[in-house]
Amino acid sequence: MSENSNRTGDADPSNIKTKKVVAVLLVIGLVVLGLYLYKFRYGLSNDNGDWGTFGDYVGGILNPVIAGFAFYLIAKTYELQKRELEATRKLLKESTDAQKNQIKLAALTALLNFNLMRIRELESVKASLLQGTLIESEIPIKRYSTEYFSRLDKVDSEISNLINKNSKLEEQIRSFL
Repeated sequence: MSENSNRTGDADPSNIKTKKVVAVLLVIGLVVLGLYLYKFRYGLSNDNGDWGTFGDYVGGILNPVIAGFAFYLIAKTYELQKRELEATRKLLKESTDAQKNQIKLAALTALLNFNLMRIRELESVKASLLQGTLIESEIPIKRYSTEYFSRLDKVDSEISNLINKNSKLEEQIRSFL
């Protein structure tokens, strides 16, 4: 079904049903008028009493029929609204879930970016250590000392841990995509 036909209501099932209901009401009205004319076998009267009787007759027959159709249409409207509300709830839940996933993805991406920046910083520290230019305090670390190798191992270990964490983060990010 094309989107255009839905907008105009040409192929809308509820529009077709409404037309059928109106057609049925018109047929019932004509049947009632025909029965009245058949039973009394005369044309239109000038007597107010005859018209009152005719009105009572038509009203007595059509009022319950129209009330029945009105009840039917109210019930159908209720069912339609119930279906639409359920569809809306489903879409809202999907939207909420998608937003939660986006937030989680953004958090994972931010953590990955932070870890990458920290790795760059640690690589810079490692390069400074290897060149002998790192000064963390007033006293520079002596090249090839125990403290030097300890610091170098600590930096390498931290870089390695961050790379492992980034691998896990990248897997989680790929699972979202």
